[in-house]
Amino acid sequence: MPPPNGDERTTLVGWLDFYRATLAAKCEGLTDEQVRIASVEPSEMTLLGLVQHAAEVERNWFRRVLTGEKLPAIFGSTPHPEGHDGGFELSPDSSYRTAIAIWQDESTNSMTPARSWGPR
Repeated sequence: MPPPNGDERTTLVGWLDFYRATLAAKCEGLTDEQVRIASVEPSEMTLLGLVQHAAEVERNWFRRVLTGEKLPAIFGSTPHPEGHDGGFELSPDSSYRTAIAIWQDESTNSMTPARSWGPR
């Protein structure tokens, strides 16, 4: 758990680490087929889509917004009309192993320290 009384940076890093580890833990031990399953109809949300989205969010906020890097979307996402960072859509060649490696790389490139989390 993040520290309850930290300064702003400590709190930010603590919550990022917590959410990163939580999503990775939800996927741990699942097969590629299992992370593609939408858990509740009519939602199309999948764990694999969330991992891809997390990579897009890391890239968008830490690299595009904060450092001004001009980078394309990772998963070929086009801007979403509701404004989210994309990545939810799965292609036939989407894989959990690739998505989590990209997410970890984006986290490592962010302005916050990324701990080792999730299977690789």
